[in-house]
Amino acid sequence: MERPKIGLSGLVLAQVLQDDENGIVYDTPFSIPGAVVATINPNSSVETDYADNGAFFAQNNRGNTELSLEMIDITPENEAKMLGQRRVNGVTVETDLDQSPYFAFGGKILLAGSDESGDAVYEYIWYAKGKFSVPESGGETKRDSITFGHKNLTAQFVKTQFVPDGQQSGTIGAHCRTDDPAVPAATISNWFNAPVISVAQSTSEVTVTAAESAGKLVLTGSKGTGESFTFAQATAKLGETIIVTDASGELVNGTFAFGGTATAPTITFTPGEAENAFTAVTVTSGLKDNNGVGVTPMTDADL
Repeated sequence: MERPKIGLSGLVLAQVLQDDENGIVYDTPFSIPGAVVATINPNSSVETDYADNGAFFAQNNRGNTELSLEMIDITPENEAKMLGQRRVNGVTVETDLDQSPYFAFGGKILLAGSDESGDAVYEYIWYAKGKFSVPESGGETKRDSITFGHKNLTAQFVKTQFVPDGQQSGTIGAHCRTDDPAVPAATISNWFNAPVISVAQSTSEVTVTAAESAGKLVLTGSKGTGESFTFAQATAKLGETIIVTDASGELVNGTFAFGGTATAPTITFTPGEAENAFTAVTVTSGLKDNNGVGVTPMTDADL
């Protein structure tokens, strides 16, 4: 059914941690509330070549994808993060060398009407990899009536270096509608767990269990109903995303090794020779799978 767009909400960003031929990994998405307008210009055109005294051949061309974003406001913390600016003790410092990290941009657009179940209908979107530029700033004196000033930002999006299976090029963006019967329910329910860049991508929940084996710590992952995945090795950080401690609560140092099977990948931690025996492990959502989904946080103090 054809439906006009009537609303915008639920905007999120996810920082790109890694993007190369081996895969793309995102940080946990975070909300940027206060959306007013989001305009996405793909700079798309159809170029025509001429022969035999007429139009002979037409070719699609996709330029840079530009996001124009109008917000009620953006918190100083989020704005500094988006623009790569240094922030200390509540003060943001701008320099000419600041570089915005790459972010994925997601959100939902409300469509008119309701689906067969009487629920609201949305178009869900993700754009995979873009950089924000520093916005204009300033103010206007208060008069008899209030003129509200909004924050306006722009971002330029590029395709991912990682090329998912079945594609000939990297991903620029992905979108779907909640009233489309061809879209699996799991795709809708998991859409904002991690940026979607592939039709084969699994964004379902990742869990880990911990066990001691021959003086080593083995973390075993599982996903959905026996889905295949791997851990993003760059996100396994000792003392940050995986915290191993001894009986006194001190950090135990060591090394990680990755193995297991496609449906039960493992991370094996081997303590250093001079380290105390470990008694507890904490795993945070900063540990990701190869789809960028953070694991469900886990604390196990009975090793």
